[in-house]
Amino acid sequence: MADQVEHGAVLTILRSLLDFGADIPAALAELSAPTDEPDPWAPVGIEAVLSGQLTAPDAELLRRTDGAALLYPGRVHMFYGESESGKTWVALHAVASLLADGGTALYVDLESDATTVVGRLMSLGVPAEALRERFTYVRPDAPPSSSPGFQRLLRTPYDLAVIDGSSDAYALFGLNQNDAADVSLFMRKLPRPLAEGSGAATILIDHVPKGSGGRFAQGSQNKLSAVTGAAYLIEPTEALGAGVRGVVVMRVTKDRPGKVRAVAGVYRKSDRTQIAAQVVIDSTGGSTVFEVQPPDADDDVSKADEWENLKLRIIEYLDAYPGAGITQIRDGVTGSSSKVAEALGQLVMVGRVRAEAGKRKDTFRHFVADPLTADYSDGQGIFAHD
Repeated sequence: MADQVEHGAVLTILRSLLDFGADIPAALAELSAPTDEPDPWAPVGIEAVLSGQLTAPDAELLRRTDGAALLYPGRVHMFYGESESGKTWVALHAVASLLADGGTALYVDLESDATTVVGRLMSLGVPAEALRERFTYVRPDAPPSSSPGFQRLLRTPYDLAVIDGSSDAYALFGLNQNDAADVSLFMRKLPRPLAEGSGAATILIDHVPKGSGGRFAQGSQNKLSAVTGAAYLIEPTEALGAGVRGVVVMRVTKDRPGKVRAVAGVYRKSDRTQIAAQVVIDSTGGSTVFEVQPPDADDDVSKADEWENLKLRIIEYLDAYPGAGITQIRDGVTGSSSKVAEALGQLVMVGRVRAEAGKRKDTFRHFVADPLTADYSDGQGIFAHD
């Protein structure tokens, strides 16, 4: 029956074409002729992979003092952290280092302005001539569909591209960063075409929910899944500011090619991250001086142990006082209130602690997901049995 309906529909179309004097053979030939558009579902050749000619890329940009690099050419990366954590400064240092080496950079700014961005690059020692010749600054305020320059940006070769203001970028495309499907669509509309078309190591600068202490950027967790290079959680360990010497750590939270984790520090089981670099930002002199250092192995181990012990103390407290609220936990567990809250949030995130709504609005009671049945005093951490 379906075949008869389809056959009848074809005959109807052909009769209509004949009534209008159409050349049927020519029309059919045109329909069957190959087009210039690539077929997205055509098989992809894998011979280059099988023969070893095509391999996972090496990180080449944003080098540490020991020579190890943190950014992959032609891949999408993410720098994210709380406000004033130093993530934009680290991205600008990557731009400044590249321009000093004769490279080219693109900066898509949805959060600041040219005075701030260019001023910071000049404070990092980038000459005005290098900025004129090899730095492209874009501050879009309309969707790319209304701009002929968008496709040119995607085709122009760059060594590094920065998209500053991820939340505003989603809004510019009319997409919702809290929706997993919209996150995937956004990545296919801007970051991935930019990275693959221009060859640039592309950095998305994003935020984490304030006080979350988690390993994910704000919005859908699919953001991390869409990264094709590496993602870094930026955490200040010494205060940043004008006229001071600050320090931030870059914790690698995802590394698709796998080359950065191989040169990173100790694996922290609580959030599955490693310190990839310690970045010193010194503005005590007339200019801002950066030094991207490798992780201190001993220091990383001691901090990881300290973090694990804090989580263990929370677990032990909740085992003794099930249903405790955040204020009780802060008062009952040794450690700074902010660190206790951060550690509790991570325990909830990974399912070690269960949070239930309290009687009053916006309050929660906390319970150990599984009673303490193992001996956690062996120094391997509360996640050793994962």
